[in-house]
Amino acid sequence: MEVFLADSDWESESGSEEQEIDFLYGGQAQIILSRLEESIGKIDDFLSFERAFAYGDIVCNAADQSGQTGRVVNINMFVDLDSVHGKVIKDVNSKELLKIRSFSVGDYVVHETWIGRVEKVVDRLSIVFDDGSKCEVTVMDPEKVVPTSPNLLEDSDYHYHPGQRVLVLPNVSKSARWLCGNWRGNQDEGIVSGVDAGLIHVDWIASARIGCGMSASPPPCLQDSGNLTLLSCFSHANWQLGDWCILPLADRKGIREQAFLHTPVHDLIKDQNKLERGFKRGNVGSKLEEIFAIVKTRTKVDVAWQDGSCSLGLDSQNLLPVGVVNAHEFWPEQFVLEKGTTENSKRWGVVQHVDAKERTVKVQWRNTIVNEEKDSDGKQMVETMSAYELVEHPDYSFCFGDIVFRVAQGDPGDRADGGHIISESGLDTEVTLKGKVCGCNQKGCPSICYLSCIGIVTGFEDGSVEVKWAIGISTKVAPYEIIRLEKYEGPAATPVLLEENSEELNQEMIAHEKQSCNRKGKGLVNSDGAGPNSFSLRQAAIGFFTNIASAFLGTLGSTSGPISADREECEILLEKEVLEACDLCVEPDPGELQTFGMGNSKQEVGDNDERKDAMFSREGEITDWFRQFDMVSDCSDHKFHGEGNTQLLPQMKRSWLKKVQEEWSILEKDLPETIYVRIYEERMDLLRAAVVGASGTPYHDGLFFFDIFFPPEYPSEPPLVHYNSGGLRLNPNLYESGNVCLSLLNTWTGSGTEVWNPDSTILQVLLSLQALVLNEKPYFNEAGYDKQIGRAEGEKNSINYNESAFLLNCKSMLYILHKPPKHFEALVKEHFSKRSSFILSACKAYMEDAPVGHAFEDGENEYENSKGSSTGFKIMLAKLFPKLVEAFTDIGIDCSQFTGPDT
Repeated sequence: MEVFLADSDWESESGSEEQEIDFLYGGQAQIILSRLEESIGKIDDFLSFERAFAYGDIVCNAADQSGQTGRVVNINMFVDLDSVHGKVIKDVNSKELLKIRSFSVGDYVVHETWIGRVEKVVDRLSIVFDDGSKCEVTVMDPEKVVPTSPNLLEDSDYHYHPGQRVLVLPNVSKSARWLCGNWRGNQDEGIVSGVDAGLIHVDWIASARIGCGMSASPPPCLQDSGNLTLLSCFSHANWQLGDWCILPLADRKGIREQAFLHTPVHDLIKDQNKLERGFKRGNVGSKLEEIFAIVKTRTKVDVAWQDGSCSLGLDSQNLLPVGVVNAHEFWPEQFVLEKGTTENSKRWGVVQHVDAKERTVKVQWRNTIVNEEKDSDGKQMVETMSAYELVEHPDYSFCFGDIVFRVAQGDPGDRADGGHIISESGLDTEVTLKGKVCGCNQKGCPSICYLSCIGIVTGFEDGSVEVKWAIGISTKVAPYEIIRLEKYEGPAATPVLLEENSEELNQEMIAHEKQSCNRKGKGLVNSDGAGPNSFSLRQAAIGFFTNIASAFLGTLGSTSGPISADREECEILLEKEVLEACDLCVEPDPGELQTFGMGNSKQEVGDNDERKDAMFSREGEITDWFRQFDMVSDCSDHKFHGEGNTQLLPQMKRSWLKKVQEEWSILEKDLPETIYVRIYEERMDLLRAAVVGASGTPYHDGLFFFDIFFPPEYPSEPPLVHYNSGGLRLNPNLYESGNVCLSLLNTWTGSGTEVWNPDSTILQVLLSLQALVLNEKPYFNEAGYDKQIGRAEGEKNSINYNESAFLLNCKSMLYILHKPPKHFEALVKEHFSKRSSFILSACKAYMEDAPVGHAFEDGENEYENSKGSSTGFKIMLAKLFPKLVEAFTDIGIDCSQFTGPDT
């Protein structure tokens, strides 16, 4: 039988439990429970996750990480504050908060035409003594103004704060600036009523000089804060948990009641006594600015998405930061440049809309600097482009928070007249500054105010850049009216041919070097038509040292007359020394030895030319002539040709010769079918290799050439490897400059067998380049990107990178076809004659929605269930396809099946 209790029974029973708890805990149960609840609440607040974002951050929707991305264009932050006395004020707009002092380390400041970065701040304190006297003290020596109460801030940037009691030594007080009252002998302790910046140490960065009469030398590093103008923006979005701040008294009207209601009465009385103690006469306690610590933040952000839409007031928890941004990602209001345009007619425009899935970009083109490009109807010219044929405009790549200088309006070519932007690094960029008469009343301010010429980018709208100038006003300017202050990162690097210049390069090569595909190489085989044997390797060693000796001894006599007896004797002795040093060499036949010499080199080259001509004796027929490993002469176009000289002669050791010959033997016997190597008879320390891109990768059927140099310390030190890029960077490990990033070469970190050791070989290097660098997912080769494997963002970026890599592979083919490396002309023709149909078939399949890297060797085309290529990729590939057909046709390949009307 169930028993139901009446309400009175419940009340009596619950009351008895409370009484029992009070009895067990000595009447402190309610206090314990309330504190426990408060502690749990604080733990919940601490564990609540709040993502911090900055203006311009690239973000994606947390629920759709593989979808479109957007840029943060506005941030609204609300914070909870906790005072030093335990008062909690909630939901305060961060725009109402102030710093404890106006300048902080890291801030950017302006003085006349110069802009600098704050490195150190000397505090200026306003102190109220117990008798009501007030003074200002610039604390040059912290030991002269000593806190007598602990520093509640526990922040190394702030030694003093309002409300802190300090001991002021007499010698400081006498030199202080007295606001009221006078110094008295028994007066040495007071309370800090305000903290501000006094003296500031500035690291001057650059100057916007107006006219030639202005000094180019920077001002003194130590400046009074009154001479400086703070250059800041978005300060309300930079607050973080634990930061100390001031809430001005004028902004507390709506929240003082909230603080009062949440504070116990005895705490209010205690706080009032603390504030009034020591300054009843001056009634200063009620006027002190109170400091607060930020204990919680809540952020709402506005995001401008790639499709042109804008989301307002999004919770930060619903967004994820995009850590890695592809080179072909664009957003509305971004300034872009079309690839392949000439230097004098660069077509640039403003992005209006981006289809992130299809990789297409709608661009409003600008024909001239002032006037937008018009179509036949007089309307603004808008065109949908492939993302792969656009790059961010290098001169107009402004970001939120960039420091900019105003320049004269007009054509970019007129931008360099008059003034200068001068950096401490020695960089000197001429500009014409456009000043404005101001009413800032700053001491020493001229009629043309420098503050209207220096500003910070705060937004973008309708193809214009919004700038907040140091004078305090904001205006919209065209991108060509401002110039960005670049960060100095050391001496300028050697300029390299970038990807956007590759189209010009290819066109130039087509016009001037069409005959290069028929160029005849020299010294591709030995005189007997066979591959290099042990004696040919030995000949190369002798030839290497003989040439060094000839170059050295040639300085002793005439270079045109017969060799002197002494010189001839030296060469004979040198040959004998090398023969004795080569352990791997067998004793040569005297007859063979007589055939070696400078006199036979021309005959040998002539024989090689005849063989090369015989290779293409019948049109369209390619013989299996180009050997995988062979010795040639003439290394003049080798990247490291200038590395070897007569200074290497005394450094060459027996172990070096032995190791190089071992490398030759390994390469001759074990090279796979898709790697080709040429050594040089006059330079044992040089080598060139060609690697064929593997099937199933975005590099399939491409030819990639590497120049290799054996240093004198070899094999203790790894070889030097240079990639012949043609100005294209089609892999994270292969740079436009030719640098190769690989742990086996000690150009990247690694451990164990990943790094070079004396037992490593050149064959290992070549196989690593082919299998590990030119692989099926090169995107993840980039340092740290392997953590994205299997994640939606990473896989999306990998697909886009593969599309870009294949397009660059096609451009690399065009480059190689029009300018094949010396001694590899025959290989280029032979390779593309065999693989052209596969390359063009793959291009057609990709344009029909096959994924990049799909194998077509066996005619398989079942890729319906896989994700196809993007529209932007197809647009760009459709432009490259006829160029490939034309280039193949130029070297005698029949491409008629790909040139019909259906194609």
